[in-house]
Amino acid sequence: MQDESGEGTTGVDDRYAQRYFEDTGAEIMGAGLSGLHANPDDADWRGWWGEDPPFHAPVFVLTHTPRPRLDMAGDTTFHFLNAAPREALDAAIHAVGGGDVRIGGGAETVRPPCRPR
Repeated sequence: MQDESGEGTTGVDDRYAQRYFEDTGAEIMGAGLSGLHANPDDADWRGWWGEDPPFHAPVFVLTHTPRPRLDMAGDTTFHFLNAAPREALDAAIHAVGGGDVRIGGGAETVRPPCRPR
């Protein structure tokens, strides 16, 4: 019988998923992973994780449409940056003061912007 409660699973998969967030002091992600790309003009958009996202750390979202900082429950704060990946990494390293920084997203998250010749 399939669990349709929405409460998740237990066992090895649950333990693996919980370890994904351990020891992470900050996260860098692209707008696609955050969901911002689908809602760039919605000033009330608060993400697709609900009011208590699983990060519990500063999250630096690389985007071409910056917006004000978004403070959420569980010590998650989204910072929306129109910056190069290295600038986001520097900001995340500064925010964690020596903790781990996880990078999530696709190739656009870490690839420097293309410059016309």
